[in-house]
Amino acid sequence: MTPNMAITPRHALPLLAAGQAQKEVTHNEALLALDRLVQLCVRSRSVPAPPPAPAAGDCYIVPAAATGAWAGQVDRLACHDGFGWLFDAPPPGCLAWLQDEGVFAVYSDGWAAAAWPVRALAIGGRIVLGAVPVILDAPSGGATIDAEARQAIVALQATLRAQGIAA
Repeated sequence: MTPNMAITPRHALPLLAAGQAQKEVTHNEALLALDRLVQLCVRSRSVPAPPPAPAAGDCYIVPAAATGAWAGQVDRLACHDGFGWLFDAPPPGCLAWLQDEGVFAVYSDGWAAAAWPVRALAIGGRIVLGAVPVILDAPSGGATIDAEARQAIVALQATLRAQGIAA
């Protein structure tokens, strides 16, 4: 991109200028950047050096202490275009699938995978799944006729425990 080229605010995609010559070059640059950044899937965030024979489209998150062509590009996205490495700074909230770990990571002043996949479900601000399990006591006492009700309650408790809703 040329130094004075107008860009989009989030992904720094190049914008066409009025009267610009060779608009297809700018348009193609924007499409290639979208191809690298949208529905992001990276091979790894722990590989410290560029692989020797990357395929076009291979993408990595550059870790600390990276070497070779990745040196000095910590936390940036390194994507191979078939000719060389292109580096993109992820915007806050960027979500990436980490192939080697099988989890999502989100970028916010660094990459974190702690909350992905989702570990809890909140409805109206109250955690209903994934919360500290509620301890349920097994029923006891009562008449003989209560035996069937107790069995049903025990089965319900076992189901709630198996789903992680109760301890």
